[in-house]
Amino acid sequence: MAEIFVDKYNCIVCDGELQEKSKYGLCEDCKNKLRIVGDKICKKCGRLQLNEADYCLTCKEHKRQFDFARSCVVYDDVAKEIVRGIKFGGKKYFAKYIANFLVEKYQSAFDGVDIDVVIPVPMTKKGKAARGFNQSWEIAKRFAETVGLTADDKIVAKIKDTQEQATLGGKEREENILGAFEVKLQEAVEGKSVLIIDDVMTTGSTASEIARVLKEAKAKEVYLLTFASTKYKVEK
Repeated sequence: MAEIFVDKYNCIVCDGELQEKSKYGLCEDCKNKLRIVGDKICKKCGRLQLNEADYCLTCKEHKRQFDFARSCVVYDDVAKEIVRGIKFGGKKYFAKYIANFLVEKYQSAFDGVDIDVVIPVPMTKKGKAARGFNQSWEIAKRFAETVGLTADDKIVAKIKDTQEQATLGGKEREENILGAFEVKLQEAVEGKSVLIIDDVMTTGSTASEIARVLKEAKAKEVYLLTFASTKYKVEK
């Protein structure tokens, strides 16, 4: 069955009438409320920095296994509405708009990086059944198609149900996610550069654990690209 897009004439966040077609699905007011992540970032996790340091305290204190991560916008206000819509509101069609943000960021922040394969952050079968789809995969495949890369959701599997990361502190996140992922197709990543796609990055614990198992499977490099990232705060 073809998807029915109800967003052609109205903003996906405020439902206001669109004065002109938008590749982001947003009216000008909502688009202007997004906080774009610019150059003042942690060089490792890509989150907006509050000072002039090259790395945030989280990345200084916790080894991140991915080579670097980048995100498009700060996770607040309009960005939260977009993520909640696709993640908890069943609005699968938001994926094409999120993918358009990722394409723009990828073209500017990954210049000179050669990616071989794109993967989503996987869900367990139970989690996917409850939600109806994996939003990271919906975003990843649209992104990959636009930039001409190969996307594959069979390479890494989530083999352990975990507590929702958003409810946990920094150290608890790492303990919660440890051992949750498994590489199913080593031949697809051995010697390759892998790009993980997700909707939101908080501390980077989930992506770091995925990167760890990918590198154990002899992936050459692992990167992360997300639609949004949280504002930096000191982890407890």
